[in-house]
Amino acid sequence: MLYRENALRHEPAEAAGIAENFQRLGVKIGNNLFTGHDRVSPADLHKADLLHNIYLGLFKHIMEWVEGFLKKHKRQQALYNAWKESPPYPGFSVPKKTYREITQWQGKEMRNLGHCISAVLASALRIPDSSQY
Repeated sequence: MLYRENALRHEPAEAAGIAENFQRLGVKIGNNLFTGHDRVSPADLHKADLLHNIYLGLFKHIMEWVEGFLKKHKRQQALYNAWKESPPYPGFSVPKKTYREITQWQGKEMRNLGHCISAVLASALRIPDSSQY
């Protein structure tokens, strides 16, 4: 609404003034997907649900792949140990259950795994024996 009100304050002949005003506000003026659709408001459009789309969908798929990879290379126990020994830090709560004890992942558990999976995976892949190279 603020942008529309700013644009309506200027006469059509003052196109340069409008561009300068918006540039001063840090807004780029240009055509986008919604140009010409007066009754479409980007704020009212569907927004992706992060919990279900990312954490419970895509991330679950990634973890299935990671577990299969670790199982093939006999490194699953290393992942479980690294998960259990994860230290607390801001925005991350220490897991109360071991990785194998979690049968149904809740949103908070999945977010915690997302915060630490790269470090836990790196720790699980550290110091392989000769058969795992």
